[in-house]
Amino acid sequence: MKKLILIATAAVMMTSFGASAKKEKQTKIVNPADMEIRREIAATPEKSGGIYYAYPYSTDSLAPVPAGFEPVYISHYGRHGSRWHTSAKLHDNTLKVLQKQYAAGNLTAEGEEVMKLVEICRDHTKGHIGELSALGERQHKAIATRMCERFPSLFKDGDVIVARSSTEPRCIISMAAFSEALKEYNPRLELQRHATPGDMNFIAFHTQEALDIYKKPQEWKIPYDKACDSLYQCKATASRLFRDPSKIKKLPQVMKDLHHVAIAVQNVDGLDVNLLTHFNHEDLYNLWKGEAYRQYVRHGNSVDGKRNGPQSSKNLMKDILDCADESLAGKRTAVDLRFGHDVFLLRQLALMGIEGSDDEARGIDEASRVWQEYRLTPMAANLQITIFRNAKGEEIATVLLNERPAKIHGVKEYAPGYYRWSDLNAKWRKTLE
Repeated sequence: MKKLILIATAAVMMTSFGASAKKEKQTKIVNPADMEIRREIAATPEKSGGIYYAYPYSTDSLAPVPAGFEPVYISHYGRHGSRWHTSAKLHDNTLKVLQKQYAAGNLTAEGEEVMKLVEICRDHTKGHIGELSALGERQHKAIATRMCERFPSLFKDGDVIVARSSTEPRCIISMAAFSEALKEYNPRLELQRHATPGDMNFIAFHTQEALDIYKKPQEWKIPYDKACDSLYQCKATASRLFRDPSKIKKLPQVMKDLHHVAIAVQNVDGLDVNLLTHFNHEDLYNLWKGEAYRQYVRHGNSVDGKRNGPQSSKNLMKDILDCADESLAGKRTAVDLRFGHDVFLLRQLALMGIEGSDDEARGIDEASRVWQEYRLTPMAANLQITIFRNAKGEEIATVLLNERPAKIHGVKEYAPGYYRWSDLNAKWRKTLE
């Protein structure tokens, strides 16, 4: 009898162990980087918007300037500030889908609420497609004011400030808002502002190879489209909005469009609407992940994109370096401002080797772990390179991305947050070869 009990017990233990092992084998191992991004998006759903994330400045974190060094030059490139969405059809198309499902009795109570909110957003957006918002103006005024307060010696009476903008109206108005804040800080500054097609050769330039990523069939698109068909299903969210999500034609596109309506809200005033609360957090992560990969292939050091994006930023790199050299030689102004777009700033960051922007990866999973564009180019994103000089003529520089110290891969720091200008200049000149 005891022998039978022992055999039975052993059999149960083996069965339990086998089931446990099978369950463990089936459990998907989640990368720590993926979990961190999930936590970020769950805590701040607006980050799922990627490049639509509104400027997140909180407190200044500039490292103390080494003793004996004084600022002598600032080079700046800023993305336009917060804006309305650039698609003229987005809100109408999304609303039509919801209204059709409402008429068919396929919307839940929450779905009906979302439909009403989308209609409010649609009405608010009319006549403002792609336009800089009042929030966008305030962002640039605040950035300009803080720049003056950090380095007042470069904004004295009679100092000349040269600003150049993309010919896109939202960039021009961003430049105007920035300039207005400079004048409020010191009315005796001399401002020279330009928005000419000739400057687009460096402010917003595409190589043919970079354009081909947009227009020509690419190998990366096949697995990307397949992945997005899955990622954008948003099953948890769709089941909250629709009684039967299977009745929705092109559901992934519908959910992507609804998400775009939702993420655009944070960039404008006058909308007491929060559509993001109606999205499941995992769905928000997946929506972000798909779009982040598309941005990475086009603009980052993507193996799938053949690293073509950053190569189209060489003209901007040359302008930054040449203007700095001329200023340090006493041949031009001490402050150069440029106003453009996220695309060109993303590429410039990667070409410069700025941490978090220049890693190489292949495939959608790897890319999302090395590239979080909400950290790189939110609305009003800005790159500021400030050069300092001491009595011996030594020159050092700090690089600020969104007003926070950035680390440059492959360059040793002179002091925490500062590099020898000669080291940066040499590294960046090599990218032009």
